[in-house]
Amino acid sequence: MFALIGCDNSTTTTPGTGIVHSRVNMHPDSTVGWLYYSFDGDSIVPPSKNNTDEWDIKMAFLLCCGQTRQIDVLLNSGSAGVGVTKGARYDARFENIPKLPNSIVLLDEDTTVGSRIFPVSVIGADVMFVYDISTHTIAPSPDRVVVLKTRKGNFVKFQFTSIYENALATPDISTPMGYYHFRYTKSVSGTW
Repeated sequence: MFALIGCDNSTTTTPGTGIVHSRVNMHPDSTVGWLYYSFDGDSIVPPSKNNTDEWDIKMAFLLCCGQTRQIDVLLNSGSAGVGVTKGARYDARFENIPKLPNSIVLLDEDTTVGSRIFPVSVIGADVMFVYDISTHTIAPSPDRVVVLKTRKGNFVKFQFTSIYENALATPDISTPMGYYHFRYTKSVSGTW
């Protein structure tokens, strides 16, 4: 059993990038602990299929209101699941990556600390989420994206945009968190 609270799915077309899929308020159920998502299907995958290759990314349930100290996100890469999804972090703005960079090496190991595509830490140089000590809030880095390749051969450009309910512009320590907001675009050619 799993629940998604206030889940909204939308797509927009942006010149030069094609279709950008946006997902908001995606909230894993606390009893399951994870939310599974397929970029190939543009949809949530039921937790009963966690031992299949049908999902590409899983996002952990987060404790509310300043209790979260790390954010666990994994790809179904063979080491974190039975799938073949590969990915890599890339330092750039979402809008500034028109195609898969030639220098990118897509990795399939996504569990050891030094090899994590999505580091769990929110403090440090290579983090995907940045902790603000003055407000005790966490925000996705606007200068980091993940590029990946799905089991069906789609290349995806992906970025989290918020982890707070309704994506408030200025959340505080009491704002409910663990509501994943993200955007992505995909193509078989690696050109977005």
